[in-house]
This record gives sequence, C-alpha cells and structure tokens, in this order.
Amino acid sequence: MGQRTRAMVAVSACLALAISAGAADTIVVPTSRGVTTFLVESVALARSAAWRVNADMAGKDGVIPPPTPGYELTSRVIVRGARDTVNAALASSRKAMVASPVEGAPGFVGVEALTIQGAAALATTLRGAGFRDACVDVRRPMPLRSIPTDPDLGQQWHLSNALYAPADVNIDGAWNLGYTGQGVTIGILEGGFEAGHEDLFANYNASASQSGGSATSHGTCCAGVAAAVGNNGKGGVGAAFGAKVSQLLYGSDSQTATALGYKNDVNWIKSNSWGPTDGGYIASMTEVELGAIQGAVDTGRGGLGTIFVWAAGNGGTIDRVDYDGYASSRYVVSVGAIGDEDYRAYYNELGSSHLVVAPSNGNTRGVYTTDVTGGGGYSSGNYTADFGGTSSACPLGAGVIALMVEANPGLTWRDVQQILIATARKCDPSNSQWVLNGAGHWVNYNYGFGAIDASAAVNLARVWPGVRPERSAVTNPIVVGLQIPDNNPTGVTSSTTIGDNLTIETVEVQLNVAHVFVGDLQITLTAPSGKSSVLATKRSDPTDNYSDFVYTSRRHFGESAMGTWTLTIADRAGQDVGTWIDWRLLVHGTGCLSDYNADGFVNALDYDAFASDFESGNSPADINHDGFVNALDYDAFASSFEAGC
Repeated sequence: MGQRTRAMVAVSACLALAISAGAADTIVVPTSRGVTTFLVESVALARSAAWRVNADMAGKDGVIPPPTPGYELTSRVIVRGARDTVNAALASSRKAMVASPVEGAPGFVGVEALTIQGAAALATTLRGAGFRDACVDVRRPMPLRSIPTDPDLGQQWHLSNALYAPADVNIDGAWNLGYTGQGVTIGILEGGFEAGHEDLFANYNASASQSGGSATSHGTCCAGVAAAVGNNGKGGVGAAFGAKVSQLLYGSDSQTATALGYKNDVNWIKSNSWGPTDGGYIASMTEVELGAIQGAVDTGRGGLGTIFVWAAGNGGTIDRVDYDGYASSRYVVSVGAIGDEDYRAYYNELGSSHLVVAPSNGNTRGVYTTDVTGGGGYSSGNYTADFGGTSSACPLGAGVIALMVEANPGLTWRDVQQILIATARKCDPSNSQWVLNGAGHWVNYNYGFGAIDASAAVNLARVWPGVRPERSAVTNPIVVGLQIPDNNPTGVTSSTTIGDNLTIETVEVQLNVAHVFVGDLQITLTAPSGKSSVLATKRSDPTDNYSDFVYTSRRHFGESAMGTWTLTIADRAGQDVGTWIDWRLLVHGTGCLSDYNADGFVNALDYDAFASDFESGNSPADINHDGFVNALDYDAFASSFEAGC
C-alpha cells in the first residue's frame, strides 16, 4: 500500500471519528458518476476527506449501506469543452474564474473555486449552461490490487472458495484494501518449523525467534497457513503473506511460559496449535503459564496486549473446548473449524468458550500449505494439500488478525475479540443450535459467534474506536456444602447476585467439588437474561475433584451482568457420589455506559467527560461503534444517563 493511500485511509478514519452533530456538513455534488451526496468536515474547505452517503444503494430489504470512506472532495471543477467557450460561460455568469487545460486530457479544462461548496455550485451552474459533463474533481477510493499470483493459490479454498463461496475466510476484500500483514510478526509457538523453507524464509523474523527446536512438519504447515510468502512464484500464500513469522518453542511448564512471554514487543500475535489430550478430560493451565499470558496481555505491544490465538481442539463430540484451560481462557482467541462446505468439521469440539471458527479440513478437502522440504510430513514434497484440524484454523485466524492489526495498530487484545465477534459470519445457518443471546448476538455451541470474515473484520478494524476500560465483578467464594444426588438430572443449584451493571465480555466460574469421577457431572450456568451456558456434560473423565478449576463462557457477550446468576450441577451417572464445596463467579466486561469515566458513580462528571469527548470528536464518544461521533451517540448516552446504572 503506497503512502498516499495509507494517508487517505488515516484521514478517512479520523473524519469518521470527528463528524459530530453540528460539526459535519452534507453536500450534494455533481461528479463524473452522477449527482452524489457526501459527508465532509466542512464545505468551506478547499479539500477534504469525504464519505459517500449511500441512500441510492438500498437493497431490496430497504437497508441502506453505511457511508463509504476513502473519498476526497476538492474545490476544482472539471469541464468537457473548449477553453474559450467555458471562459465565455464563466464571464456571462459573472464568475471571476479562468479555465485552464487538463494536462494529458485534450478537450477538458479545469476551473478552480475557493471551496468545495463553491465547486459544487459552479458545476451545477455550468451544467445549466449546457456543459453536461461539468463535475467536481473527486478522488475515489483506490484500493491496491493485492491478490497474490502464486501458482497454487487456486488450491487454497480456505482463502477463496471457488466451488462454494461462503465457505472461506473471505480474504480478497482485505487484500484489495492493501493489507497483507506488513509490519506484524506472528509467533508460531510449538516445536519449531523449517525457517529456511523456500516459501517461508523471506518472512522469517530471526530476531524475534527463540533458538533451538526442529523443522517439524506440523509447525511448517502452521507457519505457511499464517504467513507463507506471496508473489514469489512458489506454492501458495499465507493469509498474511506480508507478515513475518517467528519460532517460539514450547516444552516444560517454564519453557512454555518463557515462549508465551518472549519478546512481546515484537511478537504481536502468538499462534498456538496445541493443547491437552482431546479425550474429554479437564486440564488446567499451569500457574507459571497463566502468569506469562497475563503479563503479556497487560504489557505486550506497549500495553495494548499480546494477542494469543489458540486451536480449540480436535476432540469432536467426546471433548469440549471448555475442558481445555488454554483454549478456553478469556485471554485467547479460540478458533474451531468448519470445512469447505461450510458446516462443522467432524473433529470440531463444542463449547461455551468458543469464540469463532475458521475453514479447515473436515468436509471434503484439506488445506494447502507449506510442508517440510523433501517430504516426511503430511506430503511427499515441499507442500501439502492435506493439512487440517483446528491446528490449521488457528494460524489462519492469526493471519487474519495480522491484517486487522496492520489496518489499526492501536487495537488492544480485547478490541480484536470484539471485532471478530461483531463481524463473524453465521456459517451453517440451518444448524439447530444457533440461538440469540440476551444482547441479540447469534451464538452456537459448535461455532461460537460464527466464521471469521477477514474483509468485514479489517474494514471494521480501520474505524474501530476502541473498547472502554475493562471492569470486573467478582464474588467471594459461595459456600454450598451439599451432597450432589447420584444419578439425578435435577442436581443442586446455587445462586448469587451481581449488583454492577457491567456489559459482559466473558464470564468465569471457579469451582470446587469433591468427586472421584468428574465426568459424571453436568454443569450449567444461567445468566440474569435467562440464557444458559452448558459448561460440562456427562463423559468418561475419571479425574478426581474440581479444585479451583475455571470454566469460561463467552455466550453472554453484550448482556448485562446485573441480577441473579444460577449454577446447577447434576450427577448424571450412578455409583459415585460427590459434594459441591463452593464456587465463585467472575464477570469481565465494561462498566455501565452512564458511568462514562469508570469511577463507579453516575454523576455530572460523567456527562462532562462525555461532552468533552463528543465536542472534540474523540473516539470514546462513538457509543454505538459505527465509526462516527454524531447525534446518535449523544442520544444513546443521554438515554443511558437518565436510566442510570
């Protein structure tokens, strides 16, 4: 992407955030493509970034697309006609302006007005005088055509599916905007990969890598899915073919923790296509690993947070992502898998902690990517067309996130999660497990919030105003101390009340149960909205006891935390009897909208803080996250303020 195009993107994003009630102008402009309405900062300027108003683009359902950024209006008018004839018309209209030839375009002249408003009026006047092609000189969005030309790109259906268009990651639109992941490093955290591979070497970031490891086939495949080199005449490409990849090495608990915390100023994204055994057994993250991840999201990327992406697991219906303390962590983007026909891959796990899914094998075709040179892995050569599992979906998600972060380097780790949720596509739409949560978001135990849509995610990332500071509501341990009836579907319930009106991002349940076979237990959390999250089902897990085990649900995203929460534990198999000791509820999200300054109170200070941001067009005042600071945001805040928390 050239510097001029980058500058236009930045100006357009700033304009989106600066337009406010009384501060933006709407103008109707004669252009070479018809009479068009634009939003500009001021019609009194000689040049301004602009957004096209798409009232003429309404679909059959009557929905009007949002304004399109990337335009620039000028005070110049272009006219088809002889110079003398145009000058005569200007004189008769008492316009103190002179036409000059447009260099390189015989038969066209240009006339300079002082302002955009003046140019629009002049173009209208000249059209009335018979110059039908008089129009304001407009710069239109000019996306760079970044679709790579690598010979095997056609095999990479997970990027662009020619046979069944919905079942891909919809990456062309992001590439066409010029985003390739440039400036971003993705750490591939596992046993190592072939850094010298012909389709990886140019993107290998040695300075961000740990030494050691080996050139594993699995790691090489993952690195290629994320960031195989583009336009080099070899193989295919990665989702972020302009990004760098680094080698990070897992091992013992401390070795893995070191990798999770390694050079987080450079390794902005860390892709993890590994986890505990997919057998339906609960598996917690170790304290040292959790500490490394918490440190990375707190301080990585200059305080924006390292972005961890995790394969959701290949345990199919016998396992759930919820049992995996790594993939289910609220700090990570968990990625499950759909196949090339847009429905659940046979190995994809269910779960309440699912965030999104991405294309991989599991319907009819595998994923084409790099493999170890000379065979010995998934193929007999340097590439394979048979890679898959959530191991492939995970680095694909990491590559898409690299495009998002290139488009908006200011995104926090929480911003990334919210954008992925907001733009996820409802894959397999006839699946019976799609439900609306209490905030109006579609969610599914198979797919989380849906399939990653790279183009939609990148477009939203460009104008994303940023989430408000995180707040949490955490209960003290809630003592239950009751025996759980054996082989009884009713079970035992315990409730607690959250008094804070938080907008939920994630919910955690920390659980202590004495039981010699935790696989007997079905666990369900019900929110104040009445919506439920199944956290565990009956299975063959002979593990003894839940000891501060943390279950995580994302299914209540956007709902209010205020009200009564109920946890139910039922023993669904005979023979073993246990006791529910206690539990804690941890709700993470953002404070009540009325509490604008996040000090825990709703008062005049909040209104003053919002008014200051609103008048300045600052991004936090974009209450509805539509890319504009305008009257809609003011109304939303005023309504919330009156309602209080």
